[in-house]
Amino acid sequence: MDLGNFIEAQAELEKISEDGRQHFNVLQVQWHIHNRRREWDDCLRLGREMIVVSPRLPQSWINCGNALFYLGQYDEAYKLLFPKMKDFPNDEAIPYNLACYKCQSGDLKQARALLQRALRVGDSKRIRNLAMNDPDLEPLWKSGDSLQ
Repeated sequence: MDLGNFIEAQAELEKISEDGRQHFNVLQVQWHIHNRRREWDDCLRLGREMIVVSPRLPQSWINCGNALFYLGQYDEAYKLLFPKMKDFPNDEAIPYNLACYKCQSGDLKQARALLQRALRVGDSKRIRNLAMNDPDLEPLWKSGDSLQ
């Protein structure tokens, strides 16, 4: 998959036993294959499976929320992921993704607050660099907001 050969990556995954395919790491690789192919319905299905298999891993919730986001279901993505900030208070990806959801739905004030939370929780320099190049946050930058 890292080499961009998704067909071969999928073929390798199919060699894994049926039980093994329900392991979080296998589901995660499958999710990323479908993500790179922009197969959002499959991403959503896998994200939901990840929540069932590994509800204590924030990435399960993030993947499911992002699939909803990619499907244009910004409010649903937000409603799914927002409560998880309480469950995973030190995970910077949750408020960062929520900021993207809110930004794309037009709530720039809430997007700004969530992005500031991500900066406080995580590596602010890395997050700032990521945010400045993230097209999902473009409406925030066009409004004149900055991370200074």
